[in-house]
Amino acid sequence: MAIGIKKVDRNVTLTFWERIYAPEIIRGLYITMRHFAVNLWGLALEALGRRDKRRIMTVYYPEETLIPPPAYRGRPVLVRAENGLEKCVACGLCEVACPPKCIKITGAERDNGDRYPLTYELDGGRCIFCGFCEEVCPKDAIVMSAEWRELCEYDRARMVYQKEALLYPQRNLQKRLNLIRSRYFGVGRYRGQA
Repeated sequence: MAIGIKKVDRNVTLTFWERIYAPEIIRGLYITMRHFAVNLWGLALEALGRRDKRRIMTVYYPEETLIPPPAYRGRPVLVRAENGLEKCVACGLCEVACPPKCIKITGAERDNGDRYPLTYELDGGRCIFCGFCEEVCPKDAIVMSAEWRELCEYDRARMVYQKEALLYPQRNLQKRLNLIRSRYFGVGRYRGQA
């Protein structure tokens, strides 16, 4: 990548209006007053009970719920396939790719020769929600969920999740799986359908 050098002319003489900054101050005051008026109008609509018409960005949690976009990276979860078993084959790629080393896997083998995680532990207190585990998984077995409400705890020991707590049905994670396939593998195009 070539680096271009841009010459800056430091001998430019400013006009009278540019030297006193009056137009910029007036423009800044206009923007501030516009935001104040929009928020005041939104509060007036709130008082009238018309929350659907307001333009305020405030979400009144817990009365209102926030629906995160499909690309939101919440707590990592394991995908449970339609047959009831986890899709994870305990390859250990997510464990290796995790920067804070918050994933620990112990693999085992079923009678038919398929590998599965005997134990899968995720330390939610150390997780930085980077999504590397999701990117390296060859089986789409671990995805970043849309969970954002249940991530806070007073005790750090309660933030260590075992395999049973991490398993989610595939049908509940279909939007995220479609996004992953379109983003990383170029399969189809995400249209927002469930």
